[in-house]
Amino acid sequence: MSTADSFDEVSCPICLDTLRKPVRILSCGHNLCHVCLVEYSRTSTTSLSCPTCRKVIHVDSNSVESFPRNWTVESMIERLSISNKEQPTTSSTGSVRFGGGRNLSSQELIQLQSLVEQDMKERRFDDAIHILRRIVRSVEGYHKINHVINLVRCLFETDQIEEAKEFCKDLQSTLNSENFASATKNICNNCDVDLRQLAEDFVEKDYKTSIRLLKCAFKVIATLHSGVEKLDKLQNTAFRMTKVAQEMSRQNNGNEFKSQFGFMDEITDDMLRVTDVDLKTKCKKIARCLFNKALCFKCTFFYSQSIEDNKQAILLMKAAFGDDAKFYRVVGQCYNNLGAAYEADEQLMEAETAYLQAKHVYEAVTDWNDDDHKQSSIGLTDNNLKRISDQYQNS
Repeated sequence: MSTADSFDEVSCPICLDTLRKPVRILSCGHNLCHVCLVEYSRTSTTSLSCPTCRKVIHVDSNSVESFPRNWTVESMIERLSISNKEQPTTSSTGSVRFGGGRNLSSQELIQLQSLVEQDMKERRFDDAIHILRRIVRSVEGYHKINHVINLVRCLFETDQIEEAKEFCKDLQSTLNSENFASATKNICNNCDVDLRQLAEDFVEKDYKTSIRLLKCAFKVIATLHSGVEKLDKLQNTAFRMTKVAQEMSRQNNGNEFKSQFGFMDEITDDMLRVTDVDLKTKCKKIARCLFNKALCFKCTFFYSQSIEDNKQAILLMKAAFGDDAKFYRVVGQCYNNLGAAYEADEQLMEAETAYLQAKHVYEAVTDWNDDDHKQSSIGLTDNNLKRISDQYQNS
């Protein structure tokens, strides 16, 4: 038997390390460490799914003690003298170094990823967590980023929020490393999509973790992407921040958003640095980002900042499109948001002017998704104008 075959024979599919005594053998013929089996069996008292072949195994009243010891494998471990004796090594041929002292080949990692994907697809999150938790604890550096993202998703789905939050902190620390840019080949290009969706899902559970995840997504986008795709991803990140701002406001913590001013500026600044896009497309997408930024400020009661960013967005569109700016929905939305910020700041005359401009643009806009959306937006603006009129009469 080759050394490689021997390693495979005595490796636990849960901890990915050399099997530790006592070794238990399942009815399907696969082996696990006793301690790993105990932890794994906590997800169910009557059955479990083999982490190697996924066969459902019945667990009787004696729990894991009912599974026989594999004396043959225990003897093999002793003969090979590998238990707890290898020194950690780093392979130059595509292996990933694990803390247990043996290299996990790329093929083995692919097989584990396939199991995780299958478990997540079929919503067997507890099964996926057992594999992912071990991988994340053992894999070094940037190799673990995609696994951490999957682990956070599984922990969220099983309501293990506190542990998920800790892994999010670890993820942010890894991405903030000075060596991140040189390690991007190890990271999935679209992992920012998962990060942004996780951030939105986390908003009501813990908006601070949402911010952390969006900052992670921003780091990936800023490093890995370019062109129109980068602009779209950054603009979507700003949009997700509006959900955070709304939740802060709902919890009466709007003042906390002040600490995120710098992050919002980073998003728009990075959009300005994109060069491989035509000017009009770039201006339109930056204006959309400024609109979302202004919406965040309005939700959290920073009215002067909201007014300023709405004005900047409108000026940017006019500079890029001239009189044709009125044909773009984002301009009407900025005027409407500008009116709302003025109104909240009790500047009723300015609010009325902005709402009138919003209605004028909405009636001219040509990029509506459908006519119902157009009529709904015009109707809301009419309601805003009526509300301003009522306030004049009551003052």
